[in-house]
Amino acid sequence: MIVKIGFTYDEDTVYIRCPSKVGRNIRRLQRDFDRWLYDRKNNHPYWELFDVEEDGTECWGVSFNEEAFIYWLNNVRFKKGKEVAYLINDPKVLPKKTIKF
Repeated sequence: MIVKIGFTYDEDTVYIRCPSKVGRNIRRLQRDFDRWLYDRKNNHPYWELFDVEEDGTECWGVSFNEEAFIYWLNNVRFKKGKEVAYLINDPKVLPKKTIKF
């Protein structure tokens, strides 16, 4: 299944190919990804330190793109050693689902 991914602050649109079982649940998976991404207990490379307050408190945010979502699908959510999602450049068919970050 082809899934279209758009980003609020980026005009580019990307497409991923995934099994139908994954594609049918893509919005729920997106919510699960968001929970994982913003959980400070998860050590992933998408954290960015954007400020340190006067008392030394660090303020963190995330910076990510479609590669982070694909990484999460393949290595965190479905970690059976088999790639379930990958980026495609020029889909030959229309996407069945669309998500936006």
